[in-house]
Amino acid sequence: QAAVSAVAGSLFYSQLQTNDGFWPGDYGGPMFLLPGLVIACYVTGIDLGKARKEEMLKYILNHQQGDGGWGTHIEGVSTMFGTTLNYTAARLLGMRRTSVAASKGRLFMHSHGGALGAPQWAKLWLAVLGCHEWTGVNPVPPELWLLPSWFPYHPGRLWCHCRMVYLPMSVLFGMRYTYLNAENDSLVLSLRKELYCDRYECINWNSERETINPGDVYNPQTRLMTFANWLLHYTLENPIFRTVFTFPLFYLRRRALEFCHNMIDAEDEHTNWIDIGPVNKAMNMIACFARHGGESKEFQRHVARIEDYLWVAEDGMKMQGYNGSQFWDSAFAAHAIGYTKIAAEKFGIYENAKLTLDESLSRVYKFTDASQVREDVRDSGMYFRDKSKGGWPFSTRDHGWPISDCTSEGIKTVLLLHTIIKDKNSHSIGQERLEEAVSIVLGMHNPNTDGGWASYEQNRGYEWYEMLNPAQVFGDIMIDYSYTECTSACVQALVKFATKFPNSAYTQGGIDAAIAGANFILSDQEASGCWYGSWAVCFTYGGWFGIEGLCAALELKEHLKNRNEMLEGIKRGLLFLLSKQSEDGGWGESVEACSTKEWVPCEDGSQVIQTAWALLSIVRAGEVLRLEKDEQSLSLLAQSDTSAVDAAKFLQKRQCDTGDWKQENISGVFNKSCGITYTAYRNIFPIWALARFSTYCQ
Repeated sequence: QAAVSAVAGSLFYSQLQTNDGFWPGDYGGPMFLLPGLVIACYVTGIDLGKARKEEMLKYILNHQQGDGGWGTHIEGVSTMFGTTLNYTAARLLGMRRTSVAASKGRLFMHSHGGALGAPQWAKLWLAVLGCHEWTGVNPVPPELWLLPSWFPYHPGRLWCHCRMVYLPMSVLFGMRYTYLNAENDSLVLSLRKELYCDRYECINWNSERETINPGDVYNPQTRLMTFANWLLHYTLENPIFRTVFTFPLFYLRRRALEFCHNMIDAEDEHTNWIDIGPVNKAMNMIACFARHGGESKEFQRHVARIEDYLWVAEDGMKMQGYNGSQFWDSAFAAHAIGYTKIAAEKFGIYENAKLTLDESLSRVYKFTDASQVREDVRDSGMYFRDKSKGGWPFSTRDHGWPISDCTSEGIKTVLLLHTIIKDKNSHSIGQERLEEAVSIVLGMHNPNTDGGWASYEQNRGYEWYEMLNPAQVFGDIMIDYSYTECTSACVQALVKFATKFPNSAYTQGGIDAAIAGANFILSDQEASGCWYGSWAVCFTYGGWFGIEGLCAALELKEHLKNRNEMLEGIKRGLLFLLSKQSEDGGWGESVEACSTKEWVPCEDGSQVIQTAWALLSIVRAGEVLRLEKDEQSLSLLAQSDTSAVDAAKFLQKRQCDTGDWKQENISGVFNKSCGITYTAYRNIFPIWALARFSTYCQ
């Protein structure tokens, strides 16, 4: 029955696959992305068109909460970050000042001190629009980019998402860039009245730089950061100081802005004007407009790639958290449908689905081929980029930023599909290209620190950088930390590569790195047996990756010196998950767990995605426990097998007659505090879990 359900799910999901081989999906959720794009388009004169504006406004109004505010993400409580930006964007999109929605939004803002209580990112956007004075924005000096590379604190050492956001921020701040028509724009002048409790002209902007609504604070600002803001404001940004030292400071600012503009141009070119993410996409557009002009080919290329970020759903048009999650979702989908095909063949139900599944797997293989990055970026050293050739991105090859776990999932996908797709002539990704991918993975490893893998790059900075985190709404954004999920994906990929290509020049290095990675996973496990998931909700997701990583490491056998410790880690992880199973057989965890770092049950009960992650964990751990002969392992195996049956029944019960599953609560997260949607997960993971469970039972 589980195999039948997996086949039904695969047949449905295959219908959603594009001819290019990927599955489009909604990757929205954060509520601070679309307002940035709307403001950027407004100040640069881009006409989004009547239809887009209506759908964007629909999206914003659909996510206004009962208290009149907007959250930082769609399932979060109202914040000044979300409310200030979405109110402003809604007005720019056509919401009338006298409307009920506008009145409720202003009431929430004014009851929380007005826009002066918004965090720095929101204040900067308002300053660009001309609705906030730059003297009320904490400094983001571009001169920091001129520091020597050996200097202990350098922007080039920041996590790439952090540095690529603060790069255009520093340009906009350094130029004091403000919408050119702000003083003559009636809507902007009206917003100056609507956003604040006091008259705009009477506000002491300098005294409000550090003001933030307490409800917005996730990561409280340190005294060191407060002192740094004060020091920069009263030195580099002091008008008197700048007058006295006009020439050297003017020269430094001009040189710094030139470097930052050049780096922005390089980022635009490297990513085909998509940029690494939606925040710097919108800010880079303004910086490009300021430098090259609205009629320039550079700016028009920016405009052409706006569409990459837009997604229309039932709730309206949103800006996604990336230009999509195409490759990431497709790699997982390849595993789900691939294992479904294996299960269907074993149970003799394959003939009815053969053509559809084969075509789907063939298309996703071609997309995997097309998505691998085939060249390095220009001037990589100058602009703090690493090697790219051979890696896989989160979204598309056009985007081009390789990621450790995406590259690893690419390796795993290719190796799996090579065993399933029998026509070897269609195997266009050979050993050499897989070795290039392994080289990328090994280049991202942190062998001299914790032995794990971060997301995009090796860790370049230090943990004390977090003391200088200027974004009080997000946590752990300053450096690229090692994560259980990224490390597990890399360990799994390197083990599979070593098994397939034992004589490759990369195999021994891969084995050594995989063992170090497994030890990191073991060290990252909490006393309760759980793993914190940094990129999805939360301990269920982290538990799946933790167990998968340790189980993969056990396949290294004679290379592994601490097998018993790895096995105990798997058992403790399994026991934690079993302890959280609900009476209905499922698992349900709230996105709040990511912020509190403690298990928080989902108010809406068990969720299909988290149940699928747990079932995948149980099956993988069960495969290991079956090889053990001791009484403790066999007793745990019997307990977990019973739980697996209940979990499979839960997933089957929740499946629709069409083979689909209904969309439930938000399942993704980033930076501890912001939820993000992965609509594809509701199909991929139940299919994958049921397929794996069916063959496990057999």
